[in-house]
Amino acid sequence: MVPVAAAVRRVVFSPYALLSFAILCWSGNFVVGRWANLDAPPVALSFWRHAAAAAIVLPFVVPQLKRDWPAVRRRPGTFAVLCALFVAGNTLVYFSILHTTVINAALINAGVPVAAALFSWMILRDLINRWQALGILACFAGIALVVARADAASLLALEPRWGDLFMLGAVVCWALYMVLLKRAAAPVSPWTLLVVLSAGGALWLAPAYAVEIRLGDSIAWTGLAFGSLAYVALFSTVAAWACWNSGTLGIGPNRASAFMCLHPVFGPMFGMAFFGEQLFAYHAAGTILVLAGVFMVSRPYRKADPPPAQDPGCAS
Repeated sequence: MVPVAAAVRRVVFSPYALLSFAILCWSGNFVVGRWANLDAPPVALSFWRHAAAAAIVLPFVVPQLKRDWPAVRRRPGTFAVLCALFVAGNTLVYFSILHTTVINAALINAGVPVAAALFSWMILRDLINRWQALGILACFAGIALVVARADAASLLALEPRWGDLFMLGAVVCWALYMVLLKRAAAPVSPWTLLVVLSAGGALWLAPAYAVEIRLGDSIAWTGLAFGSLAYVALFSTVAAWACWNSGTLGIGPNRASAFMCLHPVFGPMFGMAFFGEQLFAYHAAGTILVLAGVFMVSRPYRKADPPPAQDPGCAS
């Protein structure tokens, strides 16, 4: 019995299982976000999600936070931008899911690692090879196909698909967050980072939350609202980020980013199960292009060998 239990633990707590569980939690966030919007408007849900997550984690990380705080205090501007991008991406999801399907949102969200590779090239000057460049093009072609519903006329006529555009905005925010976090290289623990991002993000959202209330769109503290908030705080924020950070440390960021491919698996399952959404041919074509792009961008490539040194005696 002991070897079996040990084997089960190894599987359950393996990086692959942890990363898969994180994507499952984030995909479930689309479902809960749509349900919650019956009683909790988007900004209110996002504000309380991040405030609750910070309150849940803070008591357990006070000693670590004290050790890391000097590094945070030295870079107030950097952390302010990271907090803003972090919560902007999460909040845009709740606006998106009001105007698009869970299937569309999940397919578009799978483009995060590809957008991050593009921003890494633009901001960090990270080199990309021809296969990664083709992967970026393939992924964005797949997203465009999903956004346009395979109707080129809608793109040419510039007919906005607001839900999909909000989701594209979320992808841009998360990709920029990942790249700027890498550039900052702040020596803080993942738990400190989660507390700072959640608390700082709630502060960023406070003015927007006040405006939302002023416009008469306030949260109704029903059982649905409390249940939704519990899910997005505990699972979509604390548990998902803990699993994602642990899994990434186990197998590395490049291999971990490939698990974004699970969004087009979990998302359609949830959309069809809970909302009766339908899969269409353009979803399948878009999924193939997006997953091919993520694969080409995320897989490890051998660095090109440097050219052999020229014999000085042969110089012309």
